[in-house]
Amino acid sequence: MGAGHRTWAPRPRVAAAAGAHPGLRHPACRHDALRLPPASGRPGSGRRPLALRGVARDLCGARRVRGLESGPRPSQRGADGDARPPGCIHQPHRDPLLLPDRADRAWTGPPGTDAACGRPPPAGRRAAAGAAGAGSTGSDGLRRLARHADGEPRQPGHRVSAEVGAARTDWERATDEVVEYLRALIRIPSVNPPDGGPVLAAGRDPRGGETAAARYCAEILSGAGISAEVLESEPGRGSCFARLSATVPDPQPPLVLLSHLDVVPVEADPWSRDPFGGELVEGVVWGRGAVDMKDMVAMELGVMLALAREGGERSRDVIFAAVADEEAGGLFGARHWVERRPDVFRGRDGRPAAAALNEVGGYSTTVGSRRVYTIQVAEKGIIWTRLTATGTTGHGSMPHPDNAAVKLAAAVARLAAEAHPARLTRVVRDFLDALGLDGVAEAAKRGDEERLRAELERATADPVLRRSLDAMLRDTVTPTVIRVGQKMNVIPGFGQAEVDVRTLPDTDQLALLEHLTGVAGSDVRVEAVLTLPPITWPADAEIVQLMVAALGRADPDGEPAPMMITPGTDAKALALLGIPTYGFAPLRLDPDVPFLSLFHGHDERVPVSALRFGLPVLHEVVRGFVSA
Repeated sequence: MGAGHRTWAPRPRVAAAAGAHPGLRHPACRHDALRLPPASGRPGSGRRPLALRGVARDLCGARRVRGLESGPRPSQRGADGDARPPGCIHQPHRDPLLLPDRADRAWTGPPGTDAACGRPPPAGRRAAAGAAGAGSTGSDGLRRLARHADGEPRQPGHRVSAEVGAARTDWERATDEVVEYLRALIRIPSVNPPDGGPVLAAGRDPRGGETAAARYCAEILSGAGISAEVLESEPGRGSCFARLSATVPDPQPPLVLLSHLDVVPVEADPWSRDPFGGELVEGVVWGRGAVDMKDMVAMELGVMLALAREGGERSRDVIFAAVADEEAGGLFGARHWVERRPDVFRGRDGRPAAAALNEVGGYSTTVGSRRVYTIQVAEKGIIWTRLTATGTTGHGSMPHPDNAAVKLAAAVARLAAEAHPARLTRVVRDFLDALGLDGVAEAAKRGDEERLRAELERATADPVLRRSLDAMLRDTVTPTVIRVGQKMNVIPGFGQAEVDVRTLPDTDQLALLEHLTGVAGSDVRVEAVLTLPPITWPADAEIVQLMVAALGRADPDGEPAPMMITPGTDAKALALLGIPTYGFAPLRLDPDVPFLSLFHGHDERVPVSALRFGLPVLHEVVRGFVSA
């Protein structure tokens, strides 16, 4: 471990995630699976699936795979930090999270109506979707007027329970479960790269972390009667797949609930709390992955369990896919499984999924008096670029011009200084309009860089939001890594730099790479190590209409808006199968929450109130899209 790094004492519950798993020495490119059958009897009674207590059979013939202890069990504390009875997962007809099919006591209106809105509940999904298409907000589910246990008023449109056929889910308790899933997942140091050592994971050993996180998800799902499997692209690089099958004889293409289990490394010193402690402090969950993106993993687990408990008819399979390696391009995660096992993203008839829900979108951002909920329908392209410089070694006391460090530094400086003009795409124009930033859009359209900077300064005091908006308007070239030299008194003969290039949807990526090669100069070699195209999906699709309707019911004062994100996600991998992938991890955030700066940042954290808002909204969208 390098000097100056704080070492956090690992907690006993992390032990299952730490260290390599020597029993998982699978042949390369073999898709060995730990299959977890649905639990029999009374799930959650303290018995774990046999596969998680010791071995998994039928892997590579009769070989037994060892070292697959289960991940940490959910904590026995509620989302507010108070002690609670052990949280069990029960059969649907006996589950305390399901409320009886009767009028809720919080209702003050007549039977059959929503007391908060005075409207009758919709007859079914088709009616709700039709209402969304017509621009109506509708009313789906119950709205309680009660306050939270901590005395805080419930957010507008927050639903304690949502009516689904003969069963309704208690979202207060369901959120408590999701919070515990999130905390347990944070305690698993699934850092990418996993071979970077404890220095990248606050003193933990990250090897096998992705598989440990995948096993944890599989345990939760199998405990609720949902068959799940853990697939590894390489030892320790595990992904979890599960499926709730459609209940109709001729189902429509599935819906994928997509997420990733890996997290970026941490620098422990600047953190206020243990990056892998999963601490719950004053209604906020802290730790690496709290926003990117173990919160969405936990919410999608909650949605899967709610669907299984509620029952009802489903016209589509619902596929849970929590994958490895998103933070490094997905070559050992989504991209691997799309190329080698596309069936995990397809229906029983072989058709690819109709849509997928993924990270980044769905959160609220406040500009002035406007609270806008982002619905991610596009993302920029990627050209991860490497620069290589060579020179002649020598003693540092006798300088000469053939210095690899000097060549590399000059090339990097030229690339960083190169200007890239603003261009206004349709999705970004619509997003700026929703934020009320017409001046920004007009300046970008005219190519007036000075006015554009002034308009962005006037638009928001948040520097991270300004940078994000500016990056939506242009191609960006960002040097991120420089490696050159080995000793203070030795002139280096070799060095490399890495540059993160992001492109707008209408950018010719090959032409841009050629241009950057010319800017860097002849003293360095420029090569693309990973190129992924930009993607854009229809903003008027049925599932987007369901998002708009659900957000409108949950927060009538908010405004949903389509958005293009500047990072890349596993949506690019699913695009190879033609699966439209939308970013929708709904969170209602207070204006002072520095949400964008928490992605890959220090002190990553998420408010429990945001999860409490988002879980029923996500469930409503999924339920609406898959109900028969």
